[in-house]
Amino acid sequence: MGLSDELKTLQDLREKGNLTDQEFAAAKAATLEKHGSGPTSSFRLGRFIGARLIPILILCLLAWYFVRINYGSKATNQMIATAVHAPIEVKNEVENVPASSWKAVAFNLPYSGTVNISLQVMRGNPVDVFITTTDQLETMQKAQWNQVRVYTDFNASKTTTYRRSAQLGQGNYYLVMRDTSLGILSSSASDISVKVQLNP
Repeated sequence: MGLSDELKTLQDLREKGNLTDQEFAAAKAATLEKHGSGPTSSFRLGRFIGARLIPILILCLLAWYFVRINYGSKATNQMIATAVHAPIEVKNEVENVPASSWKAVAFNLPYSGTVNISLQVMRGNPVDVFITTTDQLETMQKAQWNQVRVYTDFNASKTTTYRRSAQLGQGNYYLVMRDTSLGILSSSASDISVKVQLNP
């Protein structure tokens, strides 16, 4: 007896009242599975993956390839890390700060999180360190240091080794290094290794 005949027999039994709705559903499922045409759960999952997930993955890979070709691997990795809120290395460079001067290093946080900052004076004078927002640049240019609004969790004075970690919101900031040394005993400039990492 073929599949269609068995299903017709079950339907007839149901219509005559010999099978309840539950018995009919169970018998139909068993018949379909016996003939290998029943949509089992693994079959339905496979169809879902094939119909929906695979095209999405292909689009994601194409987008990743396009961004990587046009913006480079570092920018691509940062964009992906931003999208999934993975840890991001925001800065990793050496800055030169002349004596009796200051330097503001701009950095952007693409999402709110914990910011880990480490500085190491590789050569030169101890520096004052703080973080402020971009709207404080004019106040710093006027050397009105007492009026600059800063994030106190990141303050340090006369340091050669600096490590701080605290929460900051998404946005643009300045990491300010200020060399206040004077006199003939100070170095003419300082080379400072700067590392900024953002963690969710």
